[in-house]
Amino acid sequence: MPPSAADVRAFADTPAEFFGHSWYAMQHLPAEELGALQLAALRMRFEQLRDAIPTLTAMAAEAGVTAIECLNDVVPLLFQHSVYKSYPVSLLVKNRFTALTRWLDRLTTHDLSAIDVSGCDSIDSWLDVLDAQTPLRVAHTSGTAGMMSFLPRGIGEWDQMFAAARCGLFQYSDPAGTGGRHDGEYFNLVWPLYRYGRSAIMRAPQMGLPHLLGSEERLHALRPGRMSSDSMFLAGRLRAAAARGEIDQLEINPALSVRKEQFEREQREMAETMPRFVDQIVERLRGERVWVLATWNVLYSIAEAALSKGISNVFAPDSLVSTGGGAKGAVVPNDWEQTVRTFTGVDHIQHMYVMSEITAMNKMCEHGRYHFEPWIIPFVLDPVEGSVLPREGEQTGRAAVFDLLASSYWGGYITGDEVSARFDACECGRTTPHLARRIERFSDKQGGDDKITCVASEDAHRAALEFLNERLA
Repeated sequence: MPPSAADVRAFADTPAEFFGHSWYAMQHLPAEELGALQLAALRMRFEQLRDAIPTLTAMAAEAGVTAIECLNDVVPLLFQHSVYKSYPVSLLVKNRFTALTRWLDRLTTHDLSAIDVSGCDSIDSWLDVLDAQTPLRVAHTSGTAGMMSFLPRGIGEWDQMFAAARCGLFQYSDPAGTGGRHDGEYFNLVWPLYRYGRSAIMRAPQMGLPHLLGSEERLHALRPGRMSSDSMFLAGRLRAAAARGEIDQLEINPALSVRKEQFEREQREMAETMPRFVDQIVERLRGERVWVLATWNVLYSIAEAALSKGISNVFAPDSLVSTGGGAKGAVVPNDWEQTVRTFTGVDHIQHMYVMSEITAMNKMCEHGRYHFEPWIIPFVLDPVEGSVLPREGEQTGRAAVFDLLASSYWGGYITGDEVSARFDACECGRTTPHLARRIERFSDKQGGDDKITCVASEDAHRAALEFLNERLA
């Protein structure tokens, strides 16, 4: 029997509620039942958004896609990872935020046409206006390659993301699903970054606070204030230009020259503040159950600083240490995990496969496999031809995903990651599709260039990009 329309809506719109706030239930739905829900929800999203998101409308028309009959039918409509940074960079360099808002308006169901950003003179001020006057909480990427992606995620999607994240975070050590919902329980978050920011990771404390922390007092940040998006953009452009040997040719907004000095000062101050931050955390939270969230390199530096002072086994053993990446190009020390365990007193480090563009923290199981949350539909594409590989056995290629929780923007996305995926049940007992631990960036393998080929959708992608940038440059 196919799922009811009410079940499909609940599955896609409010997954935590649909699964009874049980992470065990999320990860153990029979594969046939999960597939039926995903297909029905995918059809629903396409019908809802096809004529509501202008870029998708243009793309579907070019690809000739009018209906979704099977999961693979959506592949020609998956956005390449360049779509969310396809605006002319001159819009940022020359403070043309009215044009940038018009570009963003073509990627969301929220109407941005009446938003006045003519007075904005920085990325920070532009995002201030969008935060204050729209339901969007735009998430940008770090801009390490010289361009920032801007994802138009709404407040509602952020809220449901962390309602669902709560289930997995509080029940991560409960594989049998017997521990209940943990209502009324919250973490103290050890956050070795700025309190505020607009990148996807920097949005997490604020957007997740009601579900995970409960109050501001449980958020322990390294630095007050906000990480400047302009500083991140400038730093990324400088790194990219230096890598190309074009630093002298780089066009920089004069106002950003001041930001460059500010960014460099802030980086020095963060490094200088870290030892004091470690001391404060140890004093305030020794023996407490905490959640430590950071990239591996930050976790390692904190642990080394503490161990050099003879500080170890700081937190309650049922604390959670989560990580989902690290500094690009850095050499990972072999002992980093054991160093972090010794400092924290926590045996298990929760690895996650995360990206700015999706609403899931896809956690690694005890067999070293990253499991997708059920509202994420994964695909593996042939890295040469771009065709979708069979959803059976183990497949290695380019990862692509569809995020069913995305209701105001298009959740289809082709990543820059090479993965090995399986679609059958894992040895751990979970039934969701899962990835091998080793994940590589195609750009790293191809000397910095990552050209996505997709035979079925090349013209559609070209049409989408042309539409997005029509009358902007």
